Amino acid sequence: MFKQELVLNQKGVNMKKVIQGAVYNTETAKKICGKVSEGPDHEKGAYVKQLKQLYITKSNKFFFYVKSEFVAHVVVNDDDIDPEFEEQEVVEEIKNLVSYEEALQFASEIYAVSKSEKKMIAKYFPELILKKEENKKIQKKLYISEKANWYLELMLQKRNETNSSLVEKLIIEEYQRLYEKGIMDRDPFLEMEKEQELPSNRKRRGHDYE
Repeated sequence: MFKQELVLNQKGVNMKKVIQGAVYNTETAKKICGKVSEGPDHEKGAYVKQLKQLYITKSNKFFFYVKSEFVAHVVVNDDDIDPEFEEQEVVEEIKNLVSYEEALQFASEIYAVSKSEKKMIAKYFPELILKKEENKKIQKKLYISEKANWYLELMLQKRNETNSSLVEKLIIEEYQRLYEKGIMDRDPFLEMEKEQELPSNRKRRGHDYE
């Protein structure tokens, strides 16, 4: 016998939920990527069509929105002793707050198969394209004051730099400084660099981690 599932919303994708005192709303959060799947679900005892989407809030928190549609036997009366069941279409909607690692894993799976979502995924998970496009340059138009321009010209005279390389270096240094102070909450490029250093460090130390 199937159990009735919780129906939170049957009219659309928009849904709000309070998790740990914060409101997670699919209407105000940014959708990064998603996928649709179909197949038997042994836990529900039914054939389930499922939509799973990854969202990010304005405060950089990740959550999954999962919408499952299936047919189940639902209690249609209020009699606990002699309940009456009726086969109905059921919609179950769930939101789960997830870690950065879980979000990255899901995004990497979608990135590998979906061309249309690559750009949005790369915006929030740049480490997925770092190896392929680390030398790719992006054009930016900057306006600076005469004072800043004067300082810039003097620095270029003393250092073997171009306008672009110097500005890039200053941006990276400032971001890393803010990251170390806890003002910026993530630095995927730094984390990747640390991971790449681990195998060589282990080899030098003569440890076997396998």
